Amino acid sequence: MKILVLSDVHGLASYAERMVEREQPDEVIFLGDGLRDIEQSARFFPKVRFHFVKGNCDFAGEKEEQCITLGGKSIFFTHGHRYNVKMERALNYITLRAHAAQLGADIALFGHTHQPDLVFMSGICMMNPGAVMAGKYGVIDLAAGEIKPELKSL
Repeated sequence: MKILVLSDVHGLASYAERMVEREQPDEVIFLGDGLRDIEQSARFFPKVRFHFVKGNCDFAGEKEEQCITLGGKSIFFTHGHRYNVKMERALNYITLRAHAAQLGADIALFGHTHQPDLVFMSGICMMNPGAVMAGKYGVIDLAAGEIKPELKSL
């Protein structure tokens, strides 16, 4: 199973659409900021399942966080602003990581900082795909029970 991870569209839905076309994912997880843009773009890809959370710049709609299971892995995702990810980057995202661990998540996804980051900590794959508006995104391949994450650029 291939998961495309997107965050921070901020009006550049055409970039997100190019990323979906390029990667041909089974699922897309959107981490907020540009929710309406990505919801409209999702209509162009009826065979791809989209999951959404809203960010600090989104004012209506989806939940601020979700935990789902895909490919046998528990995935917690949020925009990140409620977990102080900008300030806690140097502390290895301690608040976000603790919450993900409490949920039993294998993967924690977040955005907000616009800076791509990928770390494995305490058995949790933590990924920030960076900002779609800067041409950045993430891909997670869940094959044979393994988590294979990758940060990419357009």
